Amino acid sequence: MTIDEQQAFAARVAEQRRTRHTTVPHVIAGQEYFEGALLQREDPSNPSAVVSACHDAPAELVERAVQASRAAQRDWSRFPPSERIERVRRAIPFIEERLEEWAVRVALEIGKPYAGARAEGAEVLEIVRQYTEYASAPGAFEDQRTDDPTGLSNDSVLRPYGVFGVITPFNYPIVQAAGPAIAALIAGNGVVVKTSHDGPWSGHAVYELCEAMGLPEGLVNVVHGGDGPGRVLVASDIDGICFTGSVAVGRSILGDFASGPYPRPVIAEMGGKNPVIVTDTADLEQAADGIVFSAFDLSGQKCSALSRVLVTPAAHDRLAKLVAERVRDLKAGDPIDADVFAGPVVSAEAVERYDELLTSARREEFHIETGKAHDGGYFVPATVVSGVPATHRLATVEHFLPFLTISKLPTFEAALTAANDTEMGLTAGLYTGDESEAREFLDRIEAGCVDVNVPGHATTGWWPGPQTFGGWKASGTTGKQTLGKWYFQLFGRQQARKLPAHLEHLLRH
Repeated sequence: MTIDEQQAFAARVAEQRRTRHTTVPHVIAGQEYFEGALLQREDPSNPSAVVSACHDAPAELVERAVQASRAAQRDWSRFPPSERIERVRRAIPFIEERLEEWAVRVALEIGKPYAGARAEGAEVLEIVRQYTEYASAPGAFEDQRTDDPTGLSNDSVLRPYGVFGVITPFNYPIVQAAGPAIAALIAGNGVVVKTSHDGPWSGHAVYELCEAMGLPEGLVNVVHGGDGPGRVLVASDIDGICFTGSVAVGRSILGDFASGPYPRPVIAEMGGKNPVIVTDTADLEQAADGIVFSAFDLSGQKCSALSRVLVTPAAHDRLAKLVAERVRDLKAGDPIDADVFAGPVVSAEAVERYDELLTSARREEFHIETGKAHDGGYFVPATVVSGVPATHRLATVEHFLPFLTISKLPTFEAALTAANDTEMGLTAGLYTGDESEAREFLDRIEAGCVDVNVPGHATTGWWPGPQTFGGWKASGTTGKQTLGKWYFQLFGRQQARKLPAHLEHLLRH
């Protein structure tokens, strides 16, 4: 990011702050609706100002969205995969033109500084390129089988489920809506997106980019609101759900979708309590750099964020000192300010949770180091708490805040055991100079995404193309990861077909 880019971004955000806020509509079958209670989104950097608004979609409207997608999906499912892929690719120029505009929305609603705000659109752009490339590969949709001894023709194909609901979180309001929607569309499904009420203007970008694809009217519908519309979507006759959020809500959806006349797919990513292990042989300067970025980027409000450091005795004191030195220089503030590392947390409730954690740490007389935070918004400082037992609640519960614990473990083996001692398994990291420890870590760590001695990143930094992303255990439900070549196939189901040879042409699109 250049100085000119930062200044231009700051000017665009400042100009938008002087403009009347946008109220985004629900969109169903191409028609805009402004039904339901009005929900206003405050600027988390200046809570007295409203930056966007939406309406809390009533149940009838959510049901209508599902039925509109179902009606349009019947024809969409008959499009050859190559045609669906071509339609999705039409969005590429549109996304390229909207990167800066979308960055402003994300900065205003979520509080991301320029690099993170612009990355939302850039990641969607890369997802379109990657998913369409994966779907174009031979065998992506069809496995041509050999004829059997009776002369029958056989194949196995990937068929869509019908309509998928996509329920999105606040922290990645564009990419977490667009990524699943794109995969579902490529597989031949209709889509109903329920955006986060903390980022409805940002989340509405998914409808805009789908509109640029020239899709059949009603195939993609978007509703906004709080928890209510999401619950209605889950309770509807929808054919599948893609959910990003807490373990508790994800488990509830899984239970609902396992009951009924037949089980339906739930593609869920449900957070993590992510560790890094640092051993006596590690490059501690490198480890400290990676720890600070992974713990405090986006003010810790990432499912992949590092939240617990497990360090062996000889490295403990120096590592804690190096991390503390770096944290003191971090500043949380308005995303348009060039010297801030992270923006605000999402809400006043998040600030209250942070205050409760800090009070608990002080009560226990743990050692606390903090960075700096501006006044006037939902700003909390990056915080490191050392001397915390690895089994303490502060080190075992996901907080989704810029709050990091450091725990001393007697051996690498004890640290590895502690790293795995959680119901979640999303990301994990290791810094070591011992290859045998690295090999043991890679063999035994229970996490979907792992880093070993990665400069600048202890547990985060995943990107479509180079990496896939997803969790094990309670962090995920499918064993397949987003950003990868198998992800879009989660939105389809396999069908084996056999016909007499003279009807073989019916197997071809």
